[in-house]
Amino acid sequence: MKDFIKDIVYILRPQQWVKNFLVLAPPFFGGVLFTSHEMFIKMLLAFIAFSLAASTAYIINDIVDIASDRLHPKKKKRPIAEGRIGIPTAAAIAAVTIILSAWSSLVVGKVFILIVAIYMALSLSYSFYLRNLVIVDVFTIAIGFVLRIEAGGIASGIEVSNWLLLTTFLLSLLLAFGKRRYELVMLRKNPQPFREVLGQYRENFLDTTLGIFATTAIVTYSIYTVEIESKLFLITVPFACYGVLRYMYLVQTDTSGDPTESFLKDPPLFVCVLLWFLITAGVIYL
Repeated sequence: MKDFIKDIVYILRPQQWVKNFLVLAPPFFGGVLFTSHEMFIKMLLAFIAFSLAASTAYIINDIVDIASDRLHPKKKKRPIAEGRIGIPTAAAIAAVTIILSAWSSLVVGKVFILIVAIYMALSLSYSFYLRNLVIVDVFTIAIGFVLRIEAGGIASGIEVSNWLLLTTFLLSLLLAFGKRRYELVMLRKNPQPFREVLGQYRENFLDTTLGIFATTAIVTYSIYTVEIESKLFLITVPFACYGVLRYMYLVQTDTSGDPTESFLKDPPLFVCVLLWFLITAGVIYL
């Protein structure tokens, strides 16, 4: 029973839920996230709704990829690929997570549940088709992050700055192209079954995209900090620059490419993000 629960937790990918903290960004930057108990609970439900929707997408993706995952040296050990969780059971878990996600979304608001539905449709389109289209695959991922930000704005009633949306989109492209570069390099070092779209990418192209989106993301974030009334917010720009450069360093030294793993396992990047958060919170709320 203990191992079964562990497998369920695995297929839900809770470590990937860190991405859904973007839902909290609009009320956080708007200075209202911690101003009332009602707002905090509402945004917590919004976070849970997106996290459960994402978990549903991960489970469906594992079911769709079961054949290819069984040929992969690492992915073959996943619970669904290894048969520790059968497809009917996985489908039932996915049904539960999407129902809970829909319920949480409905509590937050009718427009919010529409955004979550669009996100789910985008995720399923990615799993079944879009992930095989070069460049389009990365843009699909980036749009998913923008939807998280917009959903947070709708849930909190905060109008999201266009500069924040643009920064999110560009930074998401940087992270996604960085992951593609890392996967491509690892594939060259250790040939193995891989996603079809990787064969269409080239390392020099990906290096170019990293430079483009790192630069533009820093510029748009800097403009966003200028847009905010407090000049103290400019203090966060060096931390943003370091975070972007640190991620590029990890990718181009073949250390790590997955954004979530980089954040959780690389101490300098983790400390940088933590300091950025604490300083930003201090400027906004104090």
